[in-house]
This record gives sequence, structure tokens and C-alpha cells, in this order.
Amino acid sequence: MPFTEKSSVIKYEQRKPKMKKIILILTFLTCASFAQTGIFAAAGRAYHGLVGVEQTFLNEHLSANLHWLGYDSDYDFMGGIGVAYRFNGLTGPYVFHSSEWLTGRLTDPYWDESKRFNYWRLVFGFGLQHMFTKNLGVFMETGFELYAGEGGYYTYLDMDDGGLSDDNICFPMAFGLTVQF
Repeated sequence: MPFTEKSSVIKYEQRKPKMKKIILILTFLTCASFAQTGIFAAAGRAYHGLVGVEQTFLNEHLSANLHWLGYDSDYDFMGGIGVAYRFNGLTGPYVFHSSEWLTGRLTDPYWDESKRFNYWRLVFGFGLQHMFTKNLGVFMETGFELYAGEGGYYTYLDMDDGGLSDDNICFPMAFGLTVQF
């Protein structure tokens, strides 16, 4: 096939998706190789959840985690992800956003009916972490929570009946222990 401008454009377009995949994989591997992994356990339900694992990037300034909020027999799953920006690295203040998915089924004992629900819990807040050694530290945090579900945004979830309302405003607080590897 003789070389034409159209044939070179087609060949370039065919190679383009492969290059994107290669660059994406190299970027992921580079980030993972410079990341610091940590595990944590907390009392409370703010950014960290009850237990989880965290990756810290960018010279200890950006953290992302996967966490589990806890157990309740009416809830099938209560877990999520969080992102935090740490101003001074692992020791010092940070701001965070946490997003959790709550799903389950509640049964009304009076009407003998069950209600299936799926809610998103969004928490925005700030915290303070102190590392005693390179690997061991404690944290405290608080935030403002919103719930998305049933066609709107709400400020309160009644954990007993699974209902959302704007009657109360909650500021979740947590404190806990973190171990970095």
C-alpha cells in the first residue's frame, strides 16, 4: 500500500488507544511504588470509618482509603472510600471527603412488610493526626454529613427505621489508631 496522508492517520489512530493504556498502567505503577500503605481502627464514623486500609501519595500529602463503617443486622453493606489532603504530611491537620454506600432491608413489625433501601452518605470535614513514630499514630476528626437517597439530600438517617429526614443535623466525630508500613 503506498504511503498517503490518510493511511498514516489511520495507523496513528489505531495505535492511540494502546498508548493510553500503557501510559495509564505506568502511571498507576509509579504511584503505587511511591505510596505508603497504612491500616487503621477507629471509634466513630467520620473519614476513616471503623476499620480500613489507606494509601498515602505525594510526599505524604494525599491519602485515599477503603473502609468499612460497621455491622448492623438490617444493613447488607456499609462501606466506602475517602480522600484526604494533609497539609503537613502524616503529622498535622487534614481536610477530607468520605463517600459511603449503605444498603439493606428493614422489616416493619406492625405491617409485616420489608423496605429495601440504598443511600449514599457524604461526609466533609477536617481532622488532626499525630505520628508518635514513623509507623504508629493517632487521629481525631469531625465533619458534616449528608445523605443522598429517596430523590433528595437529607441531613439525618435514623439507623433504626432506615428513614431519612432534615429534622436533625449530625457532625460525626471519630478518633483512632493508625499503623503505617
